[in-house]
Amino acid sequence: MGTTSFQQLLNHYGSPIRNTFQQPLKNIYTGPMPPARPAANTGRRAHQRAGRADAKQEIQEAARTLFASRGFTGTTMRAVARAAGVDVALIPYYFGNKEGLFAATLDFPLDPRAKLDEVFGAGLDGIGERVIRTVHGLIQDEQTGPALIAIIRSAVADESANSAVRDFILNVILEGYARHIPGPDAHRRAALAASQVVGLAIGRYVLCLPPLAEMTLDEVVEYVGPTLQRYLAEEPPRAAPTPPALRAEGTAPPEQEGERHTGAVSRSQRGRRTARR
Repeated sequence: MGTTSFQQLLNHYGSPIRNTFQQPLKNIYTGPMPPARPAANTGRRAHQRAGRADAKQEIQEAARTLFASRGFTGTTMRAVARAAGVDVALIPYYFGNKEGLFAATLDFPLDPRAKLDEVFGAGLDGIGERVIRTVHGLIQDEQTGPALIAIIRSAVADESANSAVRDFILNVILEGYARHIPGPDAHRRAALAASQVVGLAIGRYVLCLPPLAEMTLDEVVEYVGPTLQRYLAEEPPRAAPTPPALRAEGTAPPEQEGERHTGAVSRSQRGRRTARR
């Protein structure tokens, strides 16, 4: 007896078996069969990602605006996706999480180090005024302004964003200042200058404190410019030597005490010699 293949068995017994099960089903339901369910579109998101080459940039721009107006905590990934007109799944796809998205928004539309080099390029004369006018111009700009305000708001209010903001300030702003400041205390003076600029930005552009927010730019330059000029360009004043502690009132220093004692002895000796005469 020859070997029977599986296909031969299927051909021989398959039809009777199929008929046995199909006939009762046909007797129960004779209506039309529902249309076949379409296969899941597993490539939908991949197609969306591939079809939106500019999606990453649109997400960053939308996040930069929302971080500036709402801060880090008040901005959700869904809100960013809605503002950018993309699927919310694209945010973790490109940036990992909200912290990563915030870090990406710190990438200014311009190179901040190049901007600092430009400001310092004219020398240290008048550097205080130039820094103030440059910061004002950047905050008023439609592209760079929201990014700067977002950094300031998050640095003040959101602890979860502090590390990213701190890294940005240390590695970009302070180093950019210190690179152009002469002397061994360049980093100290850069930190003092940055604190002046950040404080001015918070009071004038974030909190809008009167009368600071109501002052003209020229007035701000007149008041704050000399302070920045001193930090960035002038040699710090050397502290005078501390004077010795003063004695209690009515007492003289030791050398004067000695002179007074010697004078008293001389007068007594002269008195004795006069009495003998």
